[in-house]
Amino acid sequence: MTADLTGLVAAVHRDLDTDLAMSQLRRLTGWDRYQGSAGLSAAAGYVAEQAERAGLTGVEIMTFPADGRTSWWTFTAPTSWTPRSARLSPADPAGPPLVDYPGQPYTLAANSAATAPVEAPLTLAGRAHWPPGSVILLDPGVLPDPELFARMRRDRARGFCVCTHPDRPDQAGRLELAPGSGLFAFSVPARTHAALSRARRVLVHVELDPAPHPMPVVTARTPTGDGDAELLLGAHLCHPAPSANDNGSGVVAALAAGRVLARRRLRRPVRLLWAPEFTGTAAYLHHTGRRPIAAVNLDMVGEDQRLCGGPLIVERSPEHLPHFLNALVDACVRALPPQARSYSGAVGCDTWAWRSTPFVGASDHAILADRAIGVPAVQLGHWPDRFNHSGADTLDKVDPAEIRRAAAIAAAALAAAAGADTACAHHLAAIVTRWTAHRMTACLPPHPAGADPADRLSRRWQFGRDALPTLTALGADATVLAAHTELLAGLHTTLAASVEQYPGPPRGPRGPALSRTWPGPFNLRAFMAAVPADDRDWLQREAAADRGGFYARAMALAQGIDAACDAATVRRNAAADSELDIDPAFARRYLTAMVRGGWAREDETA
Repeated sequence: MTADLTGLVAAVHRDLDTDLAMSQLRRLTGWDRYQGSAGLSAAAGYVAEQAERAGLTGVEIMTFPADGRTSWWTFTAPTSWTPRSARLSPADPAGPPLVDYPGQPYTLAANSAATAPVEAPLTLAGRAHWPPGSVILLDPGVLPDPELFARMRRDRARGFCVCTHPDRPDQAGRLELAPGSGLFAFSVPARTHAALSRARRVLVHVELDPAPHPMPVVTARTPTGDGDAELLLGAHLCHPAPSANDNGSGVVAALAAGRVLARRRLRRPVRLLWAPEFTGTAAYLHHTGRRPIAAVNLDMVGEDQRLCGGPLIVERSPEHLPHFLNALVDACVRALPPQARSYSGAVGCDTWAWRSTPFVGASDHAILADRAIGVPAVQLGHWPDRFNHSGADTLDKVDPAEIRRAAAIAAAALAAAAGADTACAHHLAAIVTRWTAHRMTACLPPHPAGADPADRLSRRWQFGRDALPTLTALGADATVLAAHTELLAGLHTTLAASVEQYPGPPRGPRGPALSRTWPGPFNLRAFMAAVPADDRDWLQREAAADRGGFYARAMALAQGIDAACDAATVRRNAAADSELDIDPAFARRYLTAMVRGGWAREDETA
């Protein structure tokens, strides 16, 4: 498969139409794609039309309630909300608008309440007295906490203004209110915040579309491929305008990949899914009961790396789901045609960058890869991105070549898995073995602080060992797979002797095993809302201190609960899988909060 895979990636890369993708992206960035809105409905209709033109079949726009009440497991439907316009102007003296939405994207907070044109006092948040009906101006970089929201209700504030990025003079960041709060809010750039701080009164007008809109989910499939054993390619469709990279780029990359896949003769079908992030995927899986055999998720795949600051990230499927997909996607990235070669031509030379990272689960692949669903899912995306979740996520920050790479990786991996025969499956076995051996040898010293090299080595060996049998479904012969398994076992024995001299921390007696008690895939937001107040306050402080690290540790601990491991083992496994140092005190407090909140149960001693 190595040579064949290289040829497949090159052919797919060549056949992708990035001019069409950029034209589609231009259309998408014109719609505010809130999860239950007129803009998202328009975008869904456009994507469905483009999917049909791409040659995909069974194109359907499924609709789900956007009533804020319907739930799919612990994921609650969004509340329909479609903004039309909003203005914020100084009233003393009257001047031009400081905020003029939608001309200034992201400045109106999601779920803001409508208000007729009104003049109101502008009051600093730190003042002891707020005149009734005030608009509250928070200090730069400060977001409202529950105590401030309570005071707004008590003192009858109309709304508030925040500057989420005080270090960026012209950039408004994402801001979201709870539906039905009765408040409006504005997210303003630092320059606008400075101008507001000189005003005493403001004129405000927020106009909404009163018509309710459902939550749309677009689905389609390739015209070839037999049976119900589908592979899945997904990309979330939502986010305010323009949101070019997050996630307009993923939507059009999936369309481009779908166009290429539609022209290939596949043994297994590939389904494509464009849904609002998290809630749409949960609604689709809950409603249809479909479980693909493996999935690739595209979220933020078009970043211009020079402007935005981050490489392409290949986020692996979690360690509890051994599968060949991780190694296959990795091999497809390595097989991309190089932009240049070394002086002799022997080696490809690219300034383009990519990284393979452990599972985090901050997009729709988390729902698929959860133990409750059990679908191996790899995500392609970018991080960091200095324009993410802001009005500066515009079309000029997207690189067509990057969309081509991401779409080629996804399409080639899915085409290989959907079209593989016995010979291809045997080549994939070699790819899995080589990929696993590389991960295992990476466990040799030096080790990062807090790492248990023996734990990490064993789990990586077990993943590769258990991933090989997943090739049986593609026709791999048991004798061939046994030879690769034996090779990995021998390597594990050799490497284990090298890491034994670096023991991990001492282990105490086993405690009660932890079992999941929540329904369906894990939902961190719903969990944090369900725990006792003191636990919720602690979780919010931890999240504010380190957003990404907290999220990754929280997800890894939750996914480690398997009805067999005690809390200490859950922590060790989560640290090995996330490749993060997870403080025992943090893990104990977090897992205790899960038990106290009714999301986990302590069983008899493991």
